[in-house]
Amino acid sequence: MIRLALIGCGRNASVLAEAIGASENCELAFAIDIHEQAALNIATATHTEPYVGDLAQLLQDRSHDIDAVVINTPNDQHAQDANAAMSAGKHLLVEKPLALTSETAGRLNEQARSSNTLLMVAHTFRFMPAVRQVRRALDAGELGRPGMLRIHRWLSISTDSSSEWENDTQQSGGLAIHESIHEIDQALWLFREHPNQVHAVAAPHHIQVHLGFPSGAMAIFDVMTGLPSGEGYYALTLIGSLGSAYADDHHNMQLVYRGGRPEAFAANQHALGVNAQIEEFIAAITQQRQPSPSAPDAIAAIHIAEAANQSVLTGESVRIPADDHAHE
Repeated sequence: MIRLALIGCGRNASVLAEAIGASENCELAFAIDIHEQAALNIATATHTEPYVGDLAQLLQDRSHDIDAVVINTPNDQHAQDANAAMSAGKHLLVEKPLALTSETAGRLNEQARSSNTLLMVAHTFRFMPAVRQVRRALDAGELGRPGMLRIHRWLSISTDSSSEWENDTQQSGGLAIHESIHEIDQALWLFREHPNQVHAVAAPHHIQVHLGFPSGAMAIFDVMTGLPSGEGYYALTLIGSLGSAYADDHHNMQLVYRGGRPEAFAANQHALGVNAQIEEFIAAITQQRQPSPSAPDAIAAIHIAEAANQSVLTGESVRIPADDHAHE
């Protein structure tokens, strides 16, 4: 049984804690936060031990009680928490982005290699059932060669006080680094190649990114974070040379056919994705292999998000030489 410490008990922590609790292969040993009430909320819900303070101190005092760390702190704290975990020899799962810059992320990757620790990054959309089904159709050759990927993701304005840092670009990295990195990673994962051209436009609470690939394929996606309170929306369309696939949350309603009339039921795609993500992390630890997504995958996504930011600033497309991906 792998014993996990979860640091960062605000946004997304309850979903992570529930996924850990649902697994037969790991358990939550500590809920860590600098805010006492946040740590107590997760600890009480999961019947685990709260810890108020920083990760480095806990690892100094109770390292023998922890096998791996799940980092769910604000983006600008990922690097320091990852450094603390790896310095203590702990495997880690880091919420995306791995770091605010590709340069910092590269240093963390080198630290993971030198310390022989496993480093996985939480690009959760790879694990959502609908998106995985699109990847399976691609792998089976049902869609032919991928040519066009289109993704919409629209989010409501967060009223959660623990998420206020997301509106501070110094802490979050801005929309490209914090939000559209999800779509960038999906494009890299589905196309299995890196883009050589990036163009992006942005407005308050909105960014649209265009990626051009050496094969001639393209990806276009838009992320909006300014919707009124309520449920958001996600849709993905992939067009290939032999067919197309479409994934839509439909407010998470799924149809099941068992004969007779179809039945509809609600399925939380995000929660199911987090569950699968935790299982991949634990499997990689027990099997002593690299996880997916890996640190190099995360570095590649950050590198492209940086190009998107550059395009927004200059109003021009950014060309990415193939050599720029060599270090990832």
